[in-house]
Amino acid sequence: MENKEHTCSTPASESSVSSSPEDSKTGSGHAARYAKVYGFFGFNRAYNFPLWVIFAGAMLGFSLSRLPELNYSHFFKEDDMADFGMVPGYWYYVKSGSFRVGMIMHLATILPAGILMVLQFTPIIRHKFITFHRINGYTVLLLILISNAAACMVLRHNHGGGARIAAQSAEAFLVIITTLGLSMAWWNIRCKQVDQHRAWMLRTMFYMGTIITSRFMEFAASPIITRIGGYYGVWSCDEIEFLYTQYQLPFPEQDYPQCFLPDGTLNRAFRVAINAAAIETKPEQLSSSLVQPFGALLWICIVVHLIGVEIYLGMTPREAERLRQVSYEKQLEAGFANPGCAGLTADRWGDAEKWTPKR
Repeated sequence: MENKEHTCSTPASESSVSSSPEDSKTGSGHAARYAKVYGFFGFNRAYNFPLWVIFAGAMLGFSLSRLPELNYSHFFKEDDMADFGMVPGYWYYVKSGSFRVGMIMHLATILPAGILMVLQFTPIIRHKFITFHRINGYTVLLLILISNAAACMVLRHNHGGGARIAAQSAEAFLVIITTLGLSMAWWNIRCKQVDQHRAWMLRTMFYMGTIITSRFMEFAASPIITRIGGYYGVWSCDEIEFLYTQYQLPFPEQDYPQCFLPDGTLNRAFRVAINAAAIETKPEQLSSSLVQPFGALLWICIVVHLIGVEIYLGMTPREAERLRQVSYEKQLEAGFANPGCAGLTADRWGDAEKWTPKR
């Protein structure tokens, strides 16, 4: 332990972490105008700004676009089939009880969190409004944790049959990794380990963005599996009857004659196979075409986001090193016994080379 403390606190040669060149800001033409734009938001490097616009913009746009869902019953129940708020038939499960409570809690927390999180990644706010940044950070953390707890209340429904298991496991995995990511980010900032705080907050935001990516892929998957054919979901006859009643349509007796008992009454508990086909006049089949691929899509999106954020972190070592130096100075000023390595760093907990400060 003594050796580790000594290694992290021994000054090294004077070599400052390189920062962005100022030539573009003092020059003329498109580069200078672009520098003024990203400089207005507090960015020092040109490559960060378009990434912020794309990913933070997607998070902000998606969260704002889903705000009407807070008018819960109207949005999810009364929308017509051509413009449904959720997958047809889903209302059967989330109209009442713990599923309804969980959905409302989830939407009321995750949507504001998605909006406020964008502010956390805006440098001008982080630099000039430090107190707001801290309060907003704790607000986002609390909202996401409540949202994850609420999601756990909802994900156990079995709409769509066996394919739901893949989605349930993916959703549970998202709850775990976002909670873990937030915990790691919180602990590191408590230890003033700014570089690791940045890394874990970026990871958490990218993990949360999985849902947005899956929504776009879902629209492509539905017509694809319709064209391929041979995919089926499993519904109870009661679900079908509920869905058609919701849209004020007669029960499709010709498609599901097995739903009826010999005396003509509906066998509500009986389950039937539902063809997964994007046919708007058959809402149960349209729903099945959306539900069946969702679990696989979610897992694919999770893997893409996991890899993507690690690639970005691996390609920005200079920024990580700059913030490691900032961490060292903050920890040294605060009187930490192990400045530069007080948080969850690889050289403290793993077998990485011992880090030494630059000044």
